[in-house]
Amino acid sequence: MEEGRQYAMNPDVYRAASTGDSSFFETMTDPNSSTLLQVTIEKNTVLHVALQFKKIEAAKKIVNSNPSLVLKTNSKGNTPIHLAARVGDFSMVKLLIDQARKVDLVTGGRRQLLSMANQDGDTALHVAVRYSKFDVVKELINENDPAELAMRVNKAKESALFLAVDRQDYNLASYILSAAPDCSYAGRHGMNVLHALVLHTSCCKCCSIMLIEYF
Repeated sequence: MEEGRQYAMNPDVYRAASTGDSSFFETMTDPNSSTLLQVTIEKNTVLHVALQFKKIEAAKKIVNSNPSLVLKTNSKGNTPIHLAARVGDFSMVKLLIDQARKVDLVTGGRRQLLSMANQDGDTALHVAVRYSKFDVVKELINENDPAELAMRVNKAKESALFLAVDRQDYNLASYILSAAPDCSYAGRHGMNVLHALVLHTSCCKCCSIMLIEYF
């Protein structure tokens, strides 16, 4: 079979992934099965589709059948871990990371997966922070060199810490600071974390003051 080839997704395949029909994928033991290589117009794989609809059990069966799907991107540059981070399913994020290890032991599939950014420059960590998924943030930081991942900024120049403070999620911001003290403080429009703190001080003065102690 031609390496890297993709197929237009059959409606029955889309339906199975979007409804969480795990039995549909149970018999697919061949990782090169054309069914597992099908994509939608938006370049979503069956794994993307299952995660979009929060069908975690089906997603687990799919990724176990074809671990290489963990590194596939859709038309917006999102990998499955971007979607899992948004959904906030800790077990799925962990499985994707574990499977990424198997994909490329030479160049480091796990590290590659964690650092991959979508068209907005968001890593999975940015997404998890944006949607306040605390357990996922912890898993992502613990699975990588904390400073390396937390130093990444997206195309708007926003760091994970800035997003947490800008959302006034001070518990999450405190965790990032404690786990990755060398993280980036950068924010959009030339701002940084301290600017965001000042802007939100009137809304939650006690939390802001507690966070400032870290700086």
